[in-house]
Amino acid sequence: MRVRHNNTLVFRIFICLAGVLISLSTVEAQLTSPNEASSRDVSVAAAWVPFSIPMRDGKALAGDLYATDTTVAKPVILIQTPYNKNNYRLSFPRSAGPAFPSDTAKYHYVVVDWRGFYGSKDADVKGYDRGLDGYDVVEWIAAQPWSNGRVGTWGPSALGQIQFMTARRHPPHLLCSVPLVKDYQSKYSDYYYGGDFRKEHVETLEKLGFLTVQSILSQPVYNNLWKVVENTNDYPEDIAIPMLLISGWFDHYPDDVLRAFADLRARSGASVRDRHKLIMGPWLHSGVGAAEQGELSYPNATDEAREATLQFFGYMLCQEKNGYPLRPDVRYYQMGSNEWRSTSDWKSVATATRTFYLHDGDLLSPELPLSGAARKSFFSDPRDPSPSHGGARFNPFDATAVPGPLDLRSAVESRSDVLRFSTPPLTENLEIAGLVTVALTLSSDRTDTDLSVRLCDVYPDGRSMIMADGIARARFRNGLDRQEFLIPGQAARVTVTLQNIALTLLKDHRLRIVVGGANFPRFDVNLNNGGAMYTAGDTLIAGNTIQLNSAFPSSITLAVPATSAADAGAPAPGPASIGQNYPNPIRGATEIPVTGGSTAGSVSVRVHDMLGRMVTTLFDGSAGQLPPTLRFDASGLAPGAYVCRLESAGSIVTRVLTVLP
Repeated sequence: MRVRHNNTLVFRIFICLAGVLISLSTVEAQLTSPNEASSRDVSVAAAWVPFSIPMRDGKALAGDLYATDTTVAKPVILIQTPYNKNNYRLSFPRSAGPAFPSDTAKYHYVVVDWRGFYGSKDADVKGYDRGLDGYDVVEWIAAQPWSNGRVGTWGPSALGQIQFMTARRHPPHLLCSVPLVKDYQSKYSDYYYGGDFRKEHVETLEKLGFLTVQSILSQPVYNNLWKVVENTNDYPEDIAIPMLLISGWFDHYPDDVLRAFADLRARSGASVRDRHKLIMGPWLHSGVGAAEQGELSYPNATDEAREATLQFFGYMLCQEKNGYPLRPDVRYYQMGSNEWRSTSDWKSVATATRTFYLHDGDLLSPELPLSGAARKSFFSDPRDPSPSHGGARFNPFDATAVPGPLDLRSAVESRSDVLRFSTPPLTENLEIAGLVTVALTLSSDRTDTDLSVRLCDVYPDGRSMIMADGIARARFRNGLDRQEFLIPGQAARVTVTLQNIALTLLKDHRLRIVVGGANFPRFDVNLNNGGAMYTAGDTLIAGNTIQLNSAFPSSITLAVPATSAADAGAPAPGPASIGQNYPNPIRGATEIPVTGGSTAGSVSVRVHDMLGRMVTTLFDGSAGQLPPTLRFDASGLAPGAYVCRLESAGSIVTRVLTVLP
């Protein structure tokens, strides 16, 4: 259905532009983090050569070629940036950051200033489709003598979204793309969370000169105008090249990248649908490939993004037989246990939920609270709001606005305007793999107020590390498209949804939520007066009460794997797996030991060659119970490496099989 609205076109263009803006923190991190470069970096210093690249409308974009030898035609990796290509000249390729796919022996690199920015400032045309510029740059590159005609794109945030826009226009010589920490769609939730204005984020974009706060605040309700914007920018059907998406659990938009990947797998061109892959690491928006994230460190996560990208480009641009198609569809980092895991579908990882109820005594327990009038109250004062500390913050102009996992004890939990609810020390690991929803039964003395929730992993030494956060404005509790005010003193259900996360709370740790009325300046402060939002008015202190009894329970529900939802006393069977085959290497036939775990009925075992082509099926779940061994006959196969791939309930296990002549 087409929706008519005054100034729709102007607002649509504005939102499309706003949605592709890069954060300054991303650029700074990508240009100033040489210490995180992988020891496997095989690049050498590349000289830069400036170019003026003609566009179809007669304008020209400024670009730099980085090459060790321009007499050799190589594949080219293209980066399109709104943040001054000259910054890459400082110490390319190390200046591009730890996740950068640097291999100057195999590739040339082209960095181009966006139309209207820096070296391309004179080419500015308001509302121009940057995807057309991407098309023209790709085809110009393909025609150069130093290019062999095979082009891929790479870049984070806005540099990621412009890759979608470019791919949408189908330049013939663009073979693949690697967008980081960004999806393709501009939408209401980019600027509002649970109906509350993402104050710090949007104000930062205004300081960078990309939008005005007032233009966003003029549309605070999810209405038909936002639906038009979202529909205009929803185009996975137009993507016809394989993509490797990369993001992090501490990013601004992990849910959006997960959604974009699912959309590409379901709706992009039929020939590439099953060739897209996703990596979700323990990273901030500006920290992909870095070990340090806030006050925690993940040293085993430093190389994953870069090495996967190089393998992807090697397969797509250099036609290497490197086994890239056999990489798992989804590779994700389980924080806490600090390990990489694989699955074919993120949504299949968490097949159950686990609920903890809020109890009197600041307790989280799987038991329902007793009947009675138990409750906990706090005051929310707009003039002294609970401060933001860590989480998915975005304010590169403030050195104190540190994002990521930080200890909340001093800055937040010591205040009287928040409530803390914690489990006792866990007697076994607790895995989370998906959304976290906090359903609170609220009574307030005001007609509108906010509820903020921060999820913490409490260490045995007392540190309370924020791992995720969210907020909800009470007037939007029944839908972001309508405002329904509270009746003072009357109980109402308000649900705060935290973004997807993969986190294991280890034995002896505690799960904690911190509930309050604000998280400022990450989110706007509710004046609590029930009046028009985001306009000057009287500020009122809200007296908010969370009900903790069986008649009006409040709870937190975690998406968990089925084994994590089992009774603590029941032994959890292990997942299906592959053992070492014998004989090994193979001449003729070999026996492959397998274990079925608790998912034998859903297991499939197949053998592929290194190009990802299936050679044979050893077992299909429809055949019944998985036997203890499977026979693989390699007779007639060409000598070389093959991969045995076992899939069970979304989990993937692989083992290399070597076939001798």
